Amino acid sequence: MSEQHHSPATLASPGSSSAPEFFAGTSRVGDGEIFARGVPIEGLVGELTFIEMLYFQLQARMPEAHESQMLEAYLVSLCEHGVTSPSTHGARVAASVRAPFGASAMGFIAGAMGEFHFGALERAMRDLQQLDELGLSAEEFVEHRLEAGQRIWGYGHRFHRSEPGPPPSATVQEDRDPRVRALLALADELEWRGQHLRRVREIGHALHGRKGVPINIDGVAAGLLLDMGFCPDIALLFVVLGRLPNIARLHQEEQSETPNRFTGLATRSDPTFDRVVDREFEQSRGGVQ
Repeated sequence: MSEQHHSPATLASPGSSSAPEFFAGTSRVGDGEIFARGVPIEGLVGELTFIEMLYFQLQARMPEAHESQMLEAYLVSLCEHGVTSPSTHGARVAASVRAPFGASAMGFIAGAMGEFHFGALERAMRDLQQLDELGLSAEEFVEHRLEAGQRIWGYGHRFHRSEPGPPPSATVQEDRDPRVRALLALADELEWRGQHLRRVREIGHALHGRKGVPINIDGVAAGLLLDMGFCPDIALLFVVLGRLPNIARLHQEEQSETPNRFTGLATRSDPTFDRVVDREFEQSRGGVQ
C-alpha cells in the first residue's frame, strides 16, 4: 500500500467525512523523510500547534476550538505550585547536589506517579468511568463511597480547603483551589457541555455538602480530559507536560544556592525528623553543621 500524502489543509475535525481517509496513514521514518499518521512531518511543522499535535497523535483528529483552548489552559494551570508539591522536593534536592536536570525531572516524575499525588488524576478519571458504569447519581455515588470508607479521588487538598461553615451563597467554596476556579470559569465561558465535568461538579456539590471537601485540580482535570476523549492510561502525560517547566525553573534557581543544602535528620525520635532542614539557615542559627 502506497503512502498517502496530505497537506495540513486537509486536517479534519471530528465528524468530517475526510477524517477516516486522512488519518489512516502510517507513521514511519525513511532516508530523508518522516511520516506521522501518513503526513510528512514538514507538512505539520509550522502548521499545527503543540496542542493540535497532541490530539493528532493520541486521537487521530484535530481538536475543536473549545477543546484546544481548554487543554492549553489546563496545562498552564499546572505550571506553578511553588515548592510545596511532594514531587518537587526530590527534584529540588537532586538539583542541590548538582545532579543534571534530567535527574531532577525523573525525580519529579517518580514522585508524581504516587496515587496520593498526581497519580490521583488517573484514579479520578477511573472513578468517573465507574460512575457511568454503575449508573448512580452523584449523591448516590458519594453516599456509596462514604459508607464504604473509600476515598473519592479528585477532591480535597492540603492547602486549598473550604472554611468551616461557609454561608449558603458562597458556592466558590466548592472550588477553593484557584486553578479549579479559573478552569471552571473558562468552562462556563465556553459553554462546556461534557458530561464528565458536569458529574465532577455534581459530586463536588454533594461532597462539599456532606464533608466540606472541595474539588481539587485532579478532579476538574479528570472530567475535562475524559470529555476531550483522552483515556486514564496516559493521564500522567499531561501532568508531566504541565509541571516540568516549573521543575526546570526550580532546577536553574537551585544552581545559585549553596550545594547540598538540604539534609533530612535520620531518626524518628528527633522532633525535626518530619521536615526538611535548610542547612544554610540552620548554620546561621548555630544549628546543623
